[in-house]
Amino acid sequence: MLFRSVLDIVERSPGFALWISILCALILLGIYALLASFVFSMEILEFSIKIPWVMMISTYVFLVATGSGLCIINALGGVFGIHRYEMMSKRMAFLSLTTIVFGMLYIVLHLGHPERMPIYNAISPNFRSAISWMGALYSVYLVFVVIELYLLILPELSNKLKHSEGFIKTCLNVITLEKFEKHSITKLLKDPRLPRLVATLAFVTGASALAMLGSVFAHSESRAFWYGAYYPVYFLLSAIFCGYAFLLCTTIITYWSRKEEISPKIKKLIFEMAQVLALLLAVGILFVTFRLSTGLFNTSSLGPVMLLLKGPFSTTFWIFEIGLMSVIPIVVLLRAANKESIRGVLTGSLMVLIGAFVMRYEFVVAGQVYPNIRENLPSYTPTIIEVFIIIGVLGAFLLVYTLGEKFLPLKEERHQQAQ
Repeated sequence: MLFRSVLDIVERSPGFALWISILCALILLGIYALLASFVFSMEILEFSIKIPWVMMISTYVFLVATGSGLCIINALGGVFGIHRYEMMSKRMAFLSLTTIVFGMLYIVLHLGHPERMPIYNAISPNFRSAISWMGALYSVYLVFVVIELYLLILPELSNKLKHSEGFIKTCLNVITLEKFEKHSITKLLKDPRLPRLVATLAFVTGASALAMLGSVFAHSESRAFWYGAYYPVYFLLSAIFCGYAFLLCTTIITYWSRKEEISPKIKKLIFEMAQVLALLLAVGILFVTFRLSTGLFNTSSLGPVMLLLKGPFSTTFWIFEIGLMSVIPIVVLLRAANKESIRGVLTGSLMVLIGAFVMRYEFVVAGQVYPNIRENLPSYTPTIIEVFIIIGVLGAFLLVYTLGEKFLPLKEERHQQAQ
């Protein structure tokens, strides 16, 4: 039935058909690259012995941190009672779920033998390992966010059940648990306190997993660029502003692709979020300034800092992290919010995401140079096979979001009416 529904939409919308075809082509490209890495071994990706963590790891960090930021933003409505944020709770929960799942897929594909990870985690867990705790916390978070999303869309699925028939009605009966109406689990799902409890648990586990992700790098004493208490805190801040930028981009582009007018309430919230995003970016500049200034007066971290200021990473640092991710978007977003320009908000948010993607790459790769490698700094350029895998997973993510937007009740106005 889902396949038939997709075919009906494709027949009515050639543009949608083209978009789905492009995404499927990207996925096939990624599958080809993945199979090639299995056949010819992971050496086809040309991972350097000196720099083993490369673009797949930085993309993982980018997506997972962004998903965690969406989790924290979502908690503003469901946990902290800022009710206007509840209009976008379903979209935020769905985006957080998909970004983290597909972000974790990058690190799974990077391992070479991902089947070993759950086995050895189960039979020989290392409770002193930040990576082990990070994986466990994100796994628990995904369970909670799935339950949260289910509770958010359950009222609309129940309403849809009343007007459905045939196979769709049978499926909705199972999904909404209407057949178990007299059971205790159905009564529990209708408890008004349950959504807030689940949202709180999702927030706690999501924020903890994000802090643990930062600790994975911050516990590496041999890597002066990463080591210390700075990055767990900066990970939290950068995840939140990436979450805001990602949410604004997807919301605006989704409405434009559907050729629907954004309601005044949603517009007001978008402009408010743009101002908050600009404020967070300004705080981020202060964090970066603090990190660089303290690094200049510390002999152990002077080398990594100079890599960014005037070394091989200086061009990307000044253009993308400082210019495109920080200074320029602040001006663009504040101006757009003041003039109520949706196009300006989208432009500023896209700048933040592009700059943040490069910043994550720069952070992961540059952090592996000092103090182990002081002379003849190794160069790293992503291989074409690695790029194919990255865009293949990205295509799968966009396909899942596109189908979720079509078939799940994520639209903000519907949630307003349900309230």
